[in-house]
Amino acid sequence: MRRVALLAGLVACLLSSPERAAAQSSEYSTLTSPQSAQNWTLTLGAGLHRQPDYLGSNDYIFRPKPIISLGRGLKSTWWSAEDDAISIGFFSGTAWRVGFSGNLLWERKSSVNPALVTVPNVKFGAEAGAFAEFYPASWLRARVDLRRGIVAHDGLIAEVKLDAFARINDTWKLGIGPRMTVASADYVRTYFGAIPGAAGTGGLLQRFNSGVLSYGAIAQATYNWSERFQTTAYVEYKHLVGDAAKSPVVRTFGSRDSITIGVSASYAFDLGF
Repeated sequence: MRRVALLAGLVACLLSSPERAAAQSSEYSTLTSPQSAQNWTLTLGAGLHRQPDYLGSNDYIFRPKPIISLGRGLKSTWWSAEDDAISIGFFSGTAWRVGFSGNLLWERKSSVNPALVTVPNVKFGAEAGAFAEFYPASWLRARVDLRRGIVAHDGLIAEVKLDAFARINDTWKLGIGPRMTVASADYVRTYFGAIPGAAGTGGLLQRFNSGVLSYGAIAQATYNWSERFQTTAYVEYKHLVGDAAKSPVVRTFGSRDSITIGVSASYAFDLGF
């Protein structure tokens, strides 16, 4: 509860800065509305995160994550959060854009963690789909991603995000916002369903429901070393709910709550067209 209260306080601070929002309004209307004279920009980078070994685990490991984003605009002010999927913005207009959303999924085996002995192994795979984001104000982004699993699972997963962000100066950017993930029954079955007849499962989760999988929040700080090179540090809180939270994977051997921290570095390339 203390973490939630702290995050709520930070959101309130960002939302109570009308002077900053007003100062950004002219920049926002220009830079988030790509013109024909602006070029495509490819952002590449990598991050290192300390996160749960798998969703619902209470064991933490360090894991790398690629950063890939393609968008229109030499100095685009599109906001990028550390938990965003691989993004390619195909279409954009005044304060909105839509495009491809992709994600890589790590394999999960019981040989790595004994807590997984009663659940099926999950192969290395990916998710592919689309995203849409809208900027109702110069300091506020709303984004929705919808993806389907490839190889790893056959389900659908949707991520709903709201980010309040502020550019303190030419060097620092801060952002914070709530998160919610919705998953299909197939997704829950793959990652949290017990093997039928396995000892110690108590017959749990033989039926599955689509719905909210988790909710939480993220906060991040970005330092711009130059116009194109930046580094970011962030912290994310996530709380599992529904059938996932009832699974032996979480209730008996893991935890519904997790905190992920990480750092990343990225560089934006002007593609020249």
